[in-house]
Amino acid sequence: MRNSFLGSVVGFAAVLTLLVPFALSGQQTAAQKTPAVSSKPSDAHDLSGFWDLTKIGLPPDALNETSNNRPPMTDWGKTAFSKTKTGYKEFSSAFYPAQKDWNDPALWCDPTGFPRILWNPTLPGMRLVQTPGEVIQLFENGRSWRDVWTDGRKLPSDVAEPRWYGYAVGKWDGDTFVVDSNNYMDKSWLDQYGSPHSDQMTVHESYRRPDHGHLELSLDITDPKAYTATWKGDKKTLVLVDKPERSDFNDFGENLCVWSEAKIPPKS
Repeated sequence: MRNSFLGSVVGFAAVLTLLVPFALSGQQTAAQKTPAVSSKPSDAHDLSGFWDLTKIGLPPDALNETSNNRPPMTDWGKTAFSKTKTGYKEFSSAFYPAQKDWNDPALWCDPTGFPRILWNPTLPGMRLVQTPGEVIQLFENGRSWRDVWTDGRKLPSDVAEPRWYGYAVGKWDGDTFVVDSNNYMDKSWLDQYGSPHSDQMTVHESYRRPDHGHLELSLDITDPKAYTATWKGDKKTLVLVDKPERSDFNDFGENLCVWSEAKIPPKS
């Protein structure tokens, strides 16, 4: 069953009430404990399956975010960040009509973008599918996907065709699947707090399957136009599930942002 835009926004609100801004990152969050390690055998080079992001394992006191340790912004980054209106402070007051003033692109049906889709407040599932020439990363959120090319091609050297989810290439380094990506469109936010990025951003990911039931993810963001240093991510643990909990058909539901079903006043 398709989820309406309004339902997505309400879910967005409900989760944000549990989160704290970077200034309060030392306080305890609602991060779940990583489930017990599975004893089933697995192939470390097989990443295929449904990986439930709602059961993501976070370090103690970690935000549902790249990490608490966002580096200082450049002057460009500070200017971009000053223009964001996240609205999370308004959740303690009336829900409408304040949100019509927010400018979070995800609330207005823009694609969530990467890497935000990994920890967007609505935390649906991710599926990995391996083929001889690529790993396809599918997300329930917006029925989005990334092509991670493994056929030996190189990253594009310029931003000729910027993308919401970037351009990614991957390779195996021992039992770790390493992904590098660039060519990102600068309209998306990195998180619900409005952390900006530019079209110079590159993302470095590492995936490792230590056992049958878990997938470890580490992710670093480098953007010299927006940040003075690389944003080092926490190691996160994803959990393998037989099928998405929200579907009776062993697949992803249509978790789409549908503007025609929105109940929010349009931006003026």
